[in-house]
Amino acid sequence: MPLRRYAGLIKEKLFSKSEEQQKVNPQRAEWDACAEEDLNHSHDQRVKQLAVDIGNQPLSLKAGPQEHLDWLMQTIETNVIPRLLVAHSSAIEANRSPLMNVRLNDPQRVDELTHLVLRDDATKAAEFVQALYEQGVPLDEIYLRLLAPVARRLGVMWVEDSASFTQVTTGIWRIKQLIYDFSPLFQEFARTDDQAPHAVLVPLPGSQHTLGLFMVSEFFRRAGWKVWGELAATQADIVVAVKTQHVDLVGLSVSTEDQLPALHRFISLLKAESLNPTIGVMVGGPIFNARPELKQEVQADIVGLDAEEALAQAEFFLEKNQHH
Repeated sequence: MPLRRYAGLIKEKLFSKSEEQQKVNPQRAEWDACAEEDLNHSHDQRVKQLAVDIGNQPLSLKAGPQEHLDWLMQTIETNVIPRLLVAHSSAIEANRSPLMNVRLNDPQRVDELTHLVLRDDATKAAEFVQALYEQGVPLDEIYLRLLAPVARRLGVMWVEDSASFTQVTTGIWRIKQLIYDFSPLFQEFARTDDQAPHAVLVPLPGSQHTLGLFMVSEFFRRAGWKVWGELAATQADIVVAVKTQHVDLVGLSVSTEDQLPALHRFISLLKAESLNPTIGVMVGGPIFNARPELKQEVQADIVGLDAEEALAQAEFFLEKNQHH
């Protein structure tokens, strides 16, 4: 059918591999041959109808190369892309279970996963989380409404002496492993931008609280931030990082209140040494979850109570600075 020959010529024009090849148009004789076929084709009305069926005006049988390319682009923009989007969104909805049937704020689920991460068999906890994901629960909901509360529950169990240090450490490690294992899925639709803001997200040297920071880093990366997060970084390493490159935000995680004087001194040092005079400092950790007002005492700009809020506050801080 002539329409197929038209398609072949257009494909040769649009999908050439090199830039030089893209500048080469099919010879006029080839287009003329197609048009001549159309004039003599017993099914030329069918060719016109095909064009109408896909949502465009029918091509003239004497149309030239540019008209064919315009017709093709119009077809793609007005018909093909919208249909693909509808089909894609329909497929997603068809494969997702109703979220109303899954309540992650149910304390019983937190209890259940807490029990599973403390078991000898680590696969049970992974299967539990995988099942929720397959039911259609978004990973950010799983992270914030399930994994983070389980981590807090483990901390309470240690304080109350209902779980040993080894048990709590193992449980925390398994939660971190779950986040690591799901990271490729979580980052699947991460934004990418050469001008992306840059964050340094590290524990205050000497702090042992790294799980929350690891989760925060995942949210920042998915939002398109460039993140440097060496957990074993020394104060000197962090200072070098902010002195030698433009860093928009430093996030520091703190475990205990007795670290606050050192944190205050370190934040002052970072702001004094930073290559970026408007650098922001975000603090987080159990002590700030309990007493967010301590932000003023240590001269921080942001308190990140959870990963989602930390990201929202960081982006608001960045936008505010860019307009000043």
